[in-house]
Amino acid sequence: MAGLPELEHRAAVVTGAASGIGLAVTEAFVAAGMRVLMTDIDDAGLASHAERLADGGAEVRALAIDVTDPEAVERAADAAVEHFGKLHIACNNAGIVTLGNSWELPLSEWHRVIDVDLWGVIHGIRAFVPRILASGEPGHVVNTASMAAMTTIPGIGPYTASKHAVVGLSDGLRAELAALDAPIGVSVVMPGMIRTGLNPFGTVEPEQVAANVVDAIRRDRAYVFTDDHEIPQVESRLGAIIAARADVVS
Repeated sequence: MAGLPELEHRAAVVTGAASGIGLAVTEAFVAAGMRVLMTDIDDAGLASHAERLADGGAEVRALAIDVTDPEAVERAADAAVEHFGKLHIACNNAGIVTLGNSWELPLSEWHRVIDVDLWGVIHGIRAFVPRILASGEPGHVVNTASMAAMTTIPGIGPYTASKHAVVGLSDGLRAELAALDAPIGVSVVMPGMIRTGLNPFGTVEPEQVAANVVDAIRRDRAYVFTDDHEIPQVESRLGAIIAARADVVS
């Protein structure tokens, strides 16, 4: 897969598009001349931003869905094809986080976070990838993970587990599509301390993440780091994993 340097008129769907990274990605896609189906559980916020973008000349549609509902995600996939004729790009971005020690968080919180952050991506892959394949044209899948998938951050166990899974899921999807010689790239995004509703103390604007997402699609970047946060921690962790190979007892 060589990437998609030409994005104009490509059709995309973005989950979690009413705010934060999803909204910034939508705006970047629109600026690149793409047509976008915006989805989010926040109906009012979604409608407001879709109207604003449409008033500015963007070809956008809005559909309120809950990514934990596979049938709703299927409806979004159908709507994208109905509106735009084809689907080329899917950005599985919707996410939530909860705080607490792993052994103290109630199971309801574990399920709530994993249902959105992992199952939402799974539902997106199952719904959007067949439509991208059916287009017969080059495409791309973007899955939002986190630096929490690359390093150790205490107190967000369900989020960390989900984001690690998203990296593995993306790697597997990439290999599966390559085995079919399908012209569809797969990128997994690792944002750091981004200023969003999930992290109001972030120091990087969502627009920087969006710029990297667009570049990743154009150049087929498999692993998309969007900032320089926690580089020493990531290098230390990965180095420790590699070094541990020497400790194998035979």
